[in-house]
Amino acid sequence: MVPLILLGALVLGAYLGFGYNTFVIGFILMSGGLLGLITFLATVGVKRPGERKTVIDERHYIGRHDDHRYLRS
Repeated sequence: MVPLILLGALVLGAYLGFGYNTFVIGFILMSGGLLGLITFLATVGVKRPGERKTVIDERHYIGRHDDHRYLRS
């Protein structure tokens, strides 16, 4: 939501600075989208302190089938 507000503010500033010119507005939108795409692709996953390995799979136990406990019958 915040990036859309910032992009809208950038377009509004370009509109107030250069007037309504479709080339300028389109160029600002295209460059803002390209900058956002580059920023998103350059973002590296953040590991929490103490994490060393990547989780490969997760197991979810639903209901009464608690397979990770050893129940004696």
